[in-house]
Amino acid sequence: MTKKEFEKGINSYRKIVGNNFGYKKSGYVSYKIVNGYFFYILHLVDTSVDLKVKPFYADDLWWDIFQMPENKKPLSLRGNGAFALSGELIGEYPTFVENWKNYEEQDFEKIWTSVFNKIEEEIANFISQNPSADRYMPQATNMRGDVSLTYLIALLHNHKELKVVELIQEAQNNNRRSGMSKWIGDKEIDGYSFVLKYANSML
Repeated sequence: MTKKEFEKGINSYRKIVGNNFGYKKSGYVSYKIVNGYFFYILHLVDTSVDLKVKPFYADDLWWDIFQMPENKKPLSLRGNGAFALSGELIGEYPTFVENWKNYEEQDFEKIWTSVFNKIEEEIANFISQNPSADRYMPQATNMRGDVSLTYLIALLHNHKELKVVELIQEAQNNNRRSGMSKWIGDKEIDGYSFVLKYANSML
C-alpha cells in the first residue's frame, strides 16, 4: 500500500473500531460521554494517541461566560474546537510505531482494538477514582504554569466564586494570561476577564 492508503486505512479503522466501543469520530478526535465526563482521544501522529478528559458541563459553562453559546453544537467541538477548554491528559498509547511499510490492512483493526481496550480500562479506573464529574477538580495550572481555565470553571460549578476571584486577580497582577482571548470592538479581552466578571456577578 502507499503512504496515503496507510493514513486513510488507520483513520478508517479508528472510526470502525471506535464505533464498537461507543466512540464518535470527528477528524483527528474520537470521543464519548461517560458518567458526565467528556473523554476524547487525540490522534495527532501515526505513532500514538492521547486520552484526555474534562467534565461535560465545563465547555457549556465556559462558552456561556465567553459569549460563544453557538459552540455547544456539534459535540465534537469540545475535542477539536479552537475555543474548547483543555482536558486533563490521563493516558498515552503507542499505535503504529514501526515503519508504515511494515503494516498490512489486517493489522489496523488488531492494533486499534488493543488500544481501545487499554483506553477503556483507563476510563474505568479514572471513574472509579473520580465517580462524580460535578465534584471532580482538574489540574489547577496548565502547561505554561498559568491557572487553568478548566480549573476555574470547575470552581465556579462548585460555587467557589471567591476562590476564582482571588486566583484571577493574582494572575492578572502578575501579567498572566489565560491562553484564550476575544476581540470586542478594537479591544482584545483575555479569558480571565470574562471569568472574573461572571464570578463577581455571582457573589
